[in-house]
Amino acid sequence: MKRNWTLLVLLLVAFAACGQTVVYKSQATLQWDAVTQDAAGNPLLPTDVVEYEVYIYDYTVGVADPQIVGNLIAVGTTAALEQLIVFPYRSEWAAGVRTKLTDSGANVSYSALAWSYIIADADVIAGPFVYSPQGGPKKPKDLKDSEM
Repeated sequence: MKRNWTLLVLLLVAFAACGQTVVYKSQATLQWDAVTQDAAGNPLLPTDVVEYEVYIYDYTVGVADPQIVGNLIAVGTTAALEQLIVFPYRSEWAAGVRTKLTDSGANVSYSALAWSYIIADADVIAGPFVYSPQGGPKKPKDLKDSEM
């Protein structure tokens, strides 16, 4: 009977391990809430198309104005409420999202960028944050003499 319990526990651990999410240090998934109103607080119309543009910049280096998209690295545009970000190199990264609204007359308008590090823009629960992919390479191991 004890052997059956051991086997059951091992199977449960194996199934739990298969369901784990692997998080890589060189990438992250940024998430946000859906925009359902315009800047005046009016509900969006059913014919309105909402997309989200995601940007990053090297927070350590900084930018003169984080609202000028020409100074930023564009990650992508999506209708989803999340975006995978793959960081181009190791540094601290600020992540920002702006709303792109296209109405039925094909008029396009944009919101200001909401940044992850500004308290007023960041989610109260998560708090402000920057991404910081960790670490450099490990040092070599097992050095050997080549018998020159």
